[in-house]
Amino acid sequence: MKKNGFGERLKTLLKQKKLTQAQVATAVGTSIPSVNRWTKGGEIEYENLRTLADFLTVNWVWLRYGDEAIESLNMADPEDSPMKDLRREYLNQILENEARMKAALKMAQIINWEWNVLTDTVNCSENATALFGVSTAHLPNCMLPFTQLSLEELITTFGNGQPHNWDYQIVTDNNEIKWFTSRAELVYDAAKRPLKVIGISVDITDRKQAETALEQSEYTLKKIIDIVPVGLWVADKTGQITLANPEVQRIWGEAKYVGLDRYDEYKGWWEKSGEELGAKGWTLARAVEAGETSKPEIVNIETFDGKARTIIMHATPLRDRQDNVIGAIEINQDITELKNTERTLKKLLEQWQAVFDQAEFSVIQLDETLNIKVLSEKIKTELNLTDNALNSELLLSDILDTTTTDTIQKKLQGAAADELTVFTLKGNTKTNDNEKNMLYVIHDERQDVDPMTLIFIFS
Repeated sequence: MKKNGFGERLKTLLKQKKLTQAQVATAVGTSIPSVNRWTKGGEIEYENLRTLADFLTVNWVWLRYGDEAIESLNMADPEDSPMKDLRREYLNQILENEARMKAALKMAQIINWEWNVLTDTVNCSENATALFGVSTAHLPNCMLPFTQLSLEELITTFGNGQPHNWDYQIVTDNNEIKWFTSRAELVYDAAKRPLKVIGISVDITDRKQAETALEQSEYTLKKIIDIVPVGLWVADKTGQITLANPEVQRIWGEAKYVGLDRYDEYKGWWEKSGEELGAKGWTLARAVEAGETSKPEIVNIETFDGKARTIIMHATPLRDRQDNVIGAIEINQDITELKNTERTLKKLLEQWQAVFDQAEFSVIQLDETLNIKVLSEKIKTELNLTDNALNSELLLSDILDTTTTDTIQKKLQGAAADELTVFTLKGNTKTNDNEKNMLYVIHDERQDVDPMTLIFIFS
């Protein structure tokens, strides 16, 4: 605390007048800790200063600023001297500005403080204990993480003519974590010697919590993007590709972060027409340029490592609150294996259909209840089946005689379910009782196959 300063004058007056801090607090209408802080040179509000001076019956200017201020006011100028009036006006403006500044800092919940480099004492605003959440004894620990610096380090950090900023966290008396940001600067005396560090501190706990939550959210989103089993592209409002996840790298063999004019470096052809997409055909390009939300579209592509793949692509634009397009997202789903399976299955089905379309022999396919599933064109012709008959449910007994049908059923009952069974018999169809045909019956009841599927081939 400054010698012969405000705090020293106040303590001397209390001692002379035999007043306790509690009495002063009651008279001024404040708390005992506030009075105690004043005796140590702490800041005092203008209204409290005037009330305190009136209670102690002293000049408030002298009490706050000392003899030099009184001497300045009482210079040998006539009472009606313009200079004396001017000094009084300046002093009133200084006091009013000081009061306004303190009120503004209080409303903004800003803590102002100063640390005397020489005496290692701290003075701070009245709101410090409430905002820091600690007792008066713990205040220096909150504001002064730099007190152990050497004088050279202190000058380097705070004395370069620019305020020094830093963020830090404290533990309150209730064991809560709070974050603050401080801004301080070293002040020199008239001889250019380091005098004190003056600074302010602001609670930024909410901001830090929001930043932490945002970091966690971004981390979670990145993990999701990395592991989703689809290729994910992101482009900005100009169409420049800014993000491609690992699945994109796998599908395409590489990810090129190009703009709209170079989208044709990605080679693709429409599944239906076989036409090349070009730069403008990709759903990502259409989402950026036209704001189009596309439906899934199938495209055959040639990857950068020379492989042929088939993908489903679709995209959606990203918009701001004014509905302006600010970017787009495209999804690529690799369906190469599915399409290959589909093509193989289609070929097999075409081959199987050819069995029923040929004219050399008649073929009937039955289900496990001996209901007819498919008839070849040859047997339809031989049996003279009408459209009404074909649309109705046909049984094996509808086209074979009873004896042949019973024989087949007995054969099936003795057939092993886990192996392919072939047997031969003679029987009549109902087209001609005198006609004799060799009949082949194939029973297949393997796993994952429609049980009791029967194929009859008439020679």
